Amino acid sequence: MNYWVNLTDPKQRANILAALRIVDADAELSTVPADWNLTVAWDAEYVVRITLETPGVIETWQSNDPSIHDRRWRGNDLQLRLKELIRLGVIRLMDRFLDKPVPWGILSGVRPTKIFHFLRDRGFSIPEIREQLLGIYGLDPVKTDLVLEVGARQEPFFKPESTVGIYIGIPFCPTRCHYCSFPAVPLSTHGHLVANFLAGLKIEAQAISELCQEMGLQVESVYVGGGTPTSLDEATFSEIIQTIVRNFVDDSIVEFTVEAGRPETLSPIKLQTMLNAGVSRISINPQTMNQSTLDRIGRRHTVADVYNAVASVKTTQLILNMDLIAGLPGESGADFGDSLQKVIDLEPQNITVHTLAPKRAAAWRNDFSALDLLAASELSIALENGRTLLRGNGYVPYYLYRQRHILADQENTGYGTLGTESIYNIQMMEERQTIFGLGAGAVTKWVTGHRVIRHQNPKCPATYYHRIQDELVKKAQQTRLLLG
Repeated sequence: MNYWVNLTDPKQRANILAALRIVDADAELSTVPADWNLTVAWDAEYVVRITLETPGVIETWQSNDPSIHDRRWRGNDLQLRLKELIRLGVIRLMDRFLDKPVPWGILSGVRPTKIFHFLRDRGFSIPEIREQLLGIYGLDPVKTDLVLEVGARQEPFFKPESTVGIYIGIPFCPTRCHYCSFPAVPLSTHGHLVANFLAGLKIEAQAISELCQEMGLQVESVYVGGGTPTSLDEATFSEIIQTIVRNFVDDSIVEFTVEAGRPETLSPIKLQTMLNAGVSRISINPQTMNQSTLDRIGRRHTVADVYNAVASVKTTQLILNMDLIAGLPGESGADFGDSLQKVIDLEPQNITVHTLAPKRAAAWRNDFSALDLLAASELSIALENGRTLLRGNGYVPYYLYRQRHILADQENTGYGTLGTESIYNIQMMEERQTIFGLGAGAVTKWVTGHRVIRHQNPKCPATYYHRIQDELVKKAQQTRLLLG
């Protein structure tokens, strides 16, 4: 729908459009009065008043924020609060007409728990944060409690800025799943790029290792993802693992994770390579335990492959994570519940529940609306039933994130048994620690206070190899500037 906005500060137009798109994904701003007209005003005391006019109806909303003059706010916090109050007013008014649930309120970003940590840093108590999440950010009670629980569970994991994480991106897979947007290419068509990619990765690993030593940075966790690292042949996989061990693994490292997302790629030799290297965590990601769905989404493995891979991991002391996706095409809520129960029966220490979302780089992006998808209300019920099932089996949520256009306005949540939380997942999602990203498409994030600066390596494996020396110069300069 088209909306016309009357306001004195044009800088708020983008903010208002973002709020409208939370409740109306097709919202556009008109340059002339339209069927939906908003008048937005505020005073020096940050009291916001919004009027919505549509044929035959006039509705008004006014903010009520008793914490607006709290002395714990700093610097530009009040300008941020003004934006938040305007967003809240827009979605509250639109909800009166559209009756569209907005469980996450005004939070349209990827990392909702960052609000919790921001408010904790400002000195607010958990009961005070609960009031803010409900009254100012507009979350529903279920999402509010989820944020509070996850945020409180994460706090003990935050470390001094002298600790860092290492992410290694291996950009190769057996096939490309239809929903995937990660920087990865099929080995069947791009296998000839592996040798040069490995050469580039060795150069980058040595350079980043030397940089960490120079800056006195202690590596806390290493995460090898992609792509599917275990899709490489055994010799190449071993060479990558040894490169990582040589440069980053010592007695101070707390966690070493390798993704074996495609279960058919995990061989006994690769598993032994991990054990010999001191890997402590592994991820096997069926996404569904329904064979017809696996075939439909381009996975090219069987449910039996999942059971076989898990059985081999169970002979070790590795902490096991397994991923599922709720809302896959053709699946009902009962189908998702069945997959979740089967995964729980395998007793992994961690289970990550994703909600399907359309992504720009995915094969499904252009025809996503034509897929046979579960209704939003049914998907929400299936996820709530899943949360109940997980809690009943001893799993608690410890990290979460969201994605643009995620189905049913839900989230992705990592669950674990107590004491098995992934340090890397927490640090990466909450952006409380510098993460060096190595490999094609990997993102480095330098964290200084609440400031995060990003740098992404080239996504193409060939381009990565040819440009790695130039990329390393930039990364070294930024590291010395930001962390020195």
